[in-house]
Amino acid sequence: MKATVISNPTAGKMASRDHLREALLVLERHGWEVDVQRSRGPGDATRIAREAVDANRDIVIVAGGDGTINEAVQALAGSPTALGFLPYGTVNVWAREIGLPLTPREAAVSLVSGRMETLDLGLANDRYFLLMAGIGFDSEVVRRSRKVERFKSRFGILPYAAVSLATAAFYRGVDVELRYDGVIRRVQALMLVLGNTRLYGGRYRFTPEAVATDGRLDLCIVKGRGPLAMARQSLPILIGGTTTFSDVEVIRVRELIVGGDGHAPLQLDGELIGHTPAHFRVAPRALRVIVPSEFNSELIA
Repeated sequence: MKATVISNPTAGKMASRDHLREALLVLERHGWEVDVQRSRGPGDATRIAREAVDANRDIVIVAGGDGTINEAVQALAGSPTALGFLPYGTVNVWAREIGLPLTPREAAVSLVSGRMETLDLGLANDRYFLLMAGIGFDSEVVRRSRKVERFKSRFGILPYAAVSLATAAFYRGVDVELRYDGVIRRVQALMLVLGNTRLYGGRYRFTPEAVATDGRLDLCIVKGRGPLAMARQSLPILIGGTTTFSDVEVIRVRELIVGGDGHAPLQLDGELIGHTPAHFRVAPRALRVIVPSEFNSELIA
């Protein structure tokens, strides 16, 4: 197996370089040919992944976080080169989604014994996403969190939690127009989450029945306006990890256009990439991934 490893030195836990060496030793002991490339800035992981695809490498292994995965996916989509993961990020949603160990050495053991699957990808305008897209409260938090990113390697998720609380106190929501399946409707929402997978932020489930191989995306509309609605919606999410109120709606779509009067920020896989209006659709079976051999979930039908 010929593998290119993309090492993101700014990932949340990448200070533990010894752990990366241990993970690489596991791969090499199983006969994998490993080439390590360091990502040096935004977009660099896409370039490295594209070079790996052009060189006919079997697998690109992201040693970083979900944001680095998103960059790599831009080049891997539609290619025979598979995605593997060594979790070094702050949350590591993809690792948690597929039951991958959160320590790099154990993740490497899982990689060499894993199996190949082919998944759908979401598309927002012309950019792919593996996990989810968000418009509204979460994307506003991502936008504001840019100012505290330099603290994530030291304090982990705490700076983001502080930004979330500060944003929730004054957030009003977004007024958006949704177009899907011949329907046109106007919605006042605190947040829209468009899930290709099920897990959100490490422990929450806005799209708990999403299937990453069905050619569709699950849209969760968290309705409401203002801090009181935010408090009412947040309680069941914080306690149970999912939404329960009647003013939360989940629908399955093949294509969605989100418009409206303003320009709400848009995040993909936890990375701010633009704003509305946005056109969402599915790239069927566009990404090959390695998952643990014991992984068993209806996420992959």
